[in-house]
Order: sequence, then structure tokens, then C-alpha cells
Amino acid sequence: MLIEVFGPGCAKCETLVKHAKAAVEQAGGDHQVVKVSDYAVMAARGILSTPALALDGQLKFQGKVATSAEILGLLQG
Repeated sequence: MLIEVFGPGCAKCETLVKHAKAAVEQAGGDHQVVKVSDYAVMAARGILSTPALALDGQLKFQGKVATSAEILGLLQG
């Protein structure tokens, strides 16, 4: 599963990346965490607030630092 974290690189965005990586470690399997900081890409994806997180292209959170448990729930769900 592709996990995309969108954000310019602020502390909240970096925290979301850490939470996503922790969730991937707990879930196991074949998951990839990618950080996207390009504003044009974010605008094209309809992201209005960062940080944001998408799983396999579907936006799941924006303007929120999701917890590792929340992300893990999505990976297992």
C-alpha cells in the first residue's frame, strides 16, 4: 500500500511521517511511506490543509496529525 504524507516540512508534517512509519512497522507487509512537499501536487490532489495523508491515492486525513493507531487501523481495515 502506498502511504503519502503531504506537507511542506513543518513539525506536524514530520510527526505524521513518523506516525505513518510506526504504523507500517506494526502492520508489517508491503507498505511504502512517501513524503510529498510539492505545493502544485498538493493543489492538484485537492489538499487545502496540511498535514494530509492518503492511502493508495485516497485522501484519508487533512489538517490533522493522525496517530499511529489511526493509520494502523486504516492499514488493517
